[in-house]
Order: sequence, then structure tokens, then C-alpha cells
Amino acid sequence: MQKFRTPCIKTGDFARLCGTNKRTLFHYDQIGLFSPACTDEKGYRYYSENQCDVFFTITCLKELGMPLKEIKEYITHLSPAAMEQLLTGQMEQVNAEMRRLSHIRTVIDTKLSLLRHARRFQDVSGLSDVFLESQEQDELLILSAPLYSDDHDTLFPSLCEHIGECSRDNLNSGYPYGAMMPWESLEKGDYGTYAYFFTKTRLPLEQIPADKSIHRKKAGQYAAVYLRGDYYESEGAFDALLAWVHRQGLTAGTFVYKEAVLDELSAREEEFLTRICVPVNQD
Repeated sequence: MQKFRTPCIKTGDFARLCGTNKRTLFHYDQIGLFSPACTDEKGYRYYSENQCDVFFTITCLKELGMPLKEIKEYITHLSPAAMEQLLTGQMEQVNAEMRRLSHIRTVIDTKLSLLRHARRFQDVSGLSDVFLESQEQDELLILSAPLYSDDHDTLFPSLCEHIGECSRDNLNSGYPYGAMMPWESLEKGDYGTYAYFFTKTRLPLEQIPADKSIHRKKAGQYAAVYLRGDYYESEGAFDALLAWVHRQGLTAGTFVYKEAVLDELSAREEEFLTRICVPVNQD
């Protein structure tokens, strides 16, 4: 027969019901955070089933990083206004954590995509053949300040500044940085002039800060060549790309895009894989 006016269950049963253990319940009782509904003459603790919701709320707040002392303070001064204020603050924290985890997931997905793409070129040693490659959708590139320089003392600080800004603003979606080079310069035999550095992003345009320079890399056909090895030893790749475009009678776009597929995160230097491509149209 039930000993108490309010229907109650034993500590072990309540612990199983709430996905916890008796030790946690004893601790919460000791610190005055969450006590049993009833205690019999032998000191056995009993909990009412309607306490499950209170315990669940405590668990959620604890998982959000709220100290037990603060949770106890809230529980001690219950009111609808206090509940609204507490939940509003916790909702902001949850939303921030969801954004953080979403960004991490995007980075992981990007890295997996790059690894799968690189697998298609696992037999490439040195340079691949030049071929036409389709880009199905526009891509958004966040640009550095304009460069149009081959001076290392100018390029390197600009690259560092660009990477730092993208990192601080959480704009990097997991792609290694890339570089845009003027096709016109390549045709003159100038393989060292960089127009911009860029970081590819998966963020929609409306989520990119207004002060960032954005370049839309259009969907379409690209003449592409893949380089195995040192990212900076790309003269042969540029020679091959230029010769192929001219031989095919194609018109190249304004910029050549040079970007890592496999970088130091996933391969040794001699196994790095770099994609160099330029948009092309029939004359």
C-alpha cells in the first residue's frame, strides 16, 4: 500500500526513469538543489512522478554549462518572470552553440568532399592532362585586398591579413586559401603576378559581412590541370594550360584560379594536389 498521499516511487526507480543514478540524486539532495518528495521513518527517499519535469530542466541547464549553484538559486526563487529570463538567456547560448556546431560540420563536410575529389587523381604524378571540367554552380570567393604584384614582401603580409580576417569572422568553410592570377599576365609569360588571394565559402551572400569583397566564380566550363607536389612549382602547369587553351581555339576568362585540393592537413608536401583552372568559351 502507498505510504504517502502523493503517489511516489523509490529512488532507484526514479533514477532509471530520469536516466540518472542514485548517487546524483543523493548529491542534489545534500546541496539542497533537488530533494525527494517524501522520506519515510527509516530514511528511505521517495520521488513523485511529477518531479521528473523539474529534474529534466535541471539536467538541461547543467548540460548547457550552468553551475549547480545558479540552478539552485533559480529553483529557490521560482516565478514565471524568472523562468522567462532564464530560458531566454539559455536560448541565446543554445543558438550560439548550434551555429558553432553547424560551422564545424560544414568544415568537416568540405574536407571530406576535397578528399573524395582528390581520389579521382590519385594516379597523377607531376601534372595531369589538361581537360575540360564543369562547375555546376556559382561559387562565392571572399577576396583579399587587390594585389597585382609578384613581390613576396607585399604578398605574404596580405595573405596573412586575409586568412586572419576570414578566421575571425568565421567565414572559412574548410577550403584552403587560393589565388587568382591574371590570364593576361600568363599569356605574357608572367607567372608570378597575383591579383587576389581568396577563400571559398559556403555561406549565403546575405551572411557575409558587407565590408568583404566578394567574387562570384561563375558556373560553366573550365580548362583544368592538376599539379602533384609543391604548390609554388607551377610553371609547368601554367605552360600546359596556356598551350591547351590556344590549341583548342578557346577564349579564356579574366582570371586563373589556383587552389589546393590536398594540403598539409591531409598529405605530405610531395603529395599535395593543386587545381589550376580558367573559365573558357568557344571563339
